[in-house]
Amino acid sequence: MVSTMTEEQQAGQSTVRARNNDSVDEELGLKDLPPNSFVRRYSYGNMGGMSQEYHPPAKQVMNLGHPEALGLAGFASTDFMLSCINANLLPSTMTNSIIALGFFYGGSAQLIAGILTFIKQNTFGGVAFSSYGAFWLTFGVLITLEAEYGTNLLSKTDFGLALGFILVCYTIFNTYMFIASTAHNIQLYIIFLTLEMQLVLVDMHFFGAISSVPGGILGMLCSISAWVLSATIVINDSFGTTVIPNPELKDLPIFRDWVKMIKGEKK
Repeated sequence: MVSTMTEEQQAGQSTVRARNNDSVDEELGLKDLPPNSFVRRYSYGNMGGMSQEYHPPAKQVMNLGHPEALGLAGFASTDFMLSCINANLLPSTMTNSIIALGFFYGGSAQLIAGILTFIKQNTFGGVAFSSYGAFWLTFGVLITLEAEYGTNLLSKTDFGLALGFILVCYTIFNTYMFIASTAHNIQLYIIFLTLEMQLVLVDMHFFGAISSVPGGILGMLCSISAWVLSATIVINDSFGTTVIPNPELKDLPIFRDWVKMIKGEKK
């Protein structure tokens, strides 16, 4: 088929195309770059050479599954073992055995889960898993340093005081995470409620107010709660339907008006 376009029409289309390319160049910050520069060539949709029209790259959506289930399981396992020691169900001589869990399952795995959760644009989960993954790594490092250097690094009193103040920092952190958990589901709320109580009791133990048993018992309950939520995520996802229900906290009548008040909505 012979084109019936006049030279004026062809020139007009070329002018429009050039203006479009100029606007794209300006938007991408490529206007002042040489025509054959690497940055210019690989900023266009054809990924090699100049395309006459800019085609924005398709948004890549990664299916990451549910890294939250991994983070919860890693947290639960490490916290459960330490809580059994605090509750005197396991001998205190086994404290050093938590190092492996602290470095890998409770620490590294939970930290990875936190990063993946951030990628999913879940701020709450990313902050929680990354922070508690870092906590278990910190705990493992402190135990390792104490075992390796003993009182040459910190006296026994200073070591207990340092660990106590680290726990106080995490208690403060967990307090606002507990408040934020009220915007989520019931199981998550229970985890942060029991964790808040556990941290307060463990803080009191490290400063000599009470024994370690109450904090250990609450820690075991917190760990079981975390396992339950991890199991809920994995089982529901595996079957592709709600096998274990986990309603939102805001759906409960007792919290409904409170959530509306925070959002400024009328009752």
